[in-house]
Amino acid sequence: MRYLLLGVIDGLITAGTLSASLLIRGGEIGLDLALSIAVVVSTISALTVFVAEYSHQMSEVRETTYKLMLREEQRGWTLLHTRALYATARSALLNFASSFVGALAVLIPAHFTPHAAVAAVAVVVVVTSLALAGSSWREFLELATMIALAVSVGVAVGLAFPLIT
Repeated sequence: MRYLLLGVIDGLITAGTLSASLLIRGGEIGLDLALSIAVVVSTISALTVFVAEYSHQMSEVRETTYKLMLREEQRGWTLLHTRALYATARSALLNFASSFVGALAVLIPAHFTPHAAVAAVAVVVVVTSLALAGSSWREFLELATMIALAVSVGVAVGLAFPLIT
């Protein structure tokens, strides 16, 4: 679940950052540009998750092997390694898909009208915060504030350092 929500938030922030200067000026984002940005954002996010998760999984494998054998691991690749690699790949793919959805949640509405992107961001912030917080309104408000602040910082960075003009 964490990589699903992390991906959506990452896609939302990064796509908003990359396209902020164009959207604020009222420019249009073509579908080809929207898809290109979404693929780039999702790929970078998935690769980052893959490396981080792989490192974590291999650490778990080493610890488990040590506990089972009560000595340092000296064997080669095991079933534990294979399972860890599959879990890592699954996490990266899930992150790619969710980051892609998060990026498109901003970019597709922006294709039709730049002002729709703001409404789309608000909807994604609310839905993601609800999914993370469960039934706690306090957590919902905290998460919604943090995500909205992160998106705002991303947009400010995108405006300060425009990539797409």
